[in-house]
Amino acid sequence: MDERNGRLRTFKPTELSGSPSADARPPPHGEGRGPERFVSASATRDVYGTQPAALGDRTALELHSAFFDRNHDGVITLRETYEGLRALGIGRAISAWFALAINGALGPATSRSLVPTLSITLENIHRAKHASDTGVYDKDGRFDPQKFDELFARWDKDRDGALNARELVARALGDRDLGDVLGFLASAGEWSVLYALAGKGGKLTREQLRRMYDGTLFYELERERQAARSSAGAAA
Repeated sequence: MDERNGRLRTFKPTELSGSPSADARPPPHGEGRGPERFVSASATRDVYGTQPAALGDRTALELHSAFFDRNHDGVITLRETYEGLRALGIGRAISAWFALAINGALGPATSRSLVPTLSITLENIHRAKHASDTGVYDKDGRFDPQKFDELFARWDKDRDGALNARELVARALGDRDLGDVLGFLASAGEWSVLYALAGKGGKLTREQLRRMYDGTLFYELERERQAARSSAGAAA
């Protein structure tokens, strides 16, 4: 435990057993930059304000966003957002539009200076939190397990441990702040994309959503897509 800030100090993904050594050559830009293995955050003991095992000492919101920091320099450029979206399987045109919208909104909000920029500063990502969200990330970008439990207590109406399309729509409408059009559209858009990418059997499971909040789900989706492309290429 880091005595200075109360965070759980754990090993980084590159320190995982079986991962490449520190002096190993990194993979090509934009390819498979996640951990070799994943420790599901929901399988660890959640303590408010601390980080799950194997995820480092950054906030959950930083970890969630770090997937798009393709070169790990702490800044997410417009190109990197586009590359991250493409890595998840989103088409070129939609990725370009989303990247412009995301960086256009988050870049100025997270900037280190007063000069507007389209690049997102990862350490300031908590400044870009919008209204009409679930509240699972607190104001500092930390994961709040109580709010996560509340998400399912309120919206998992059939109590199957997952959220279907109807429940997700109800969630978006129920968490909407009156008069907050932009925040509502942003929240609805984020969840729609997530449902399209990860929804299996018409649902997003509790485990998937927990991995979404700590960021590991994005790496898993990228690796699944890479594996599928490799299998398709081998069969051709």
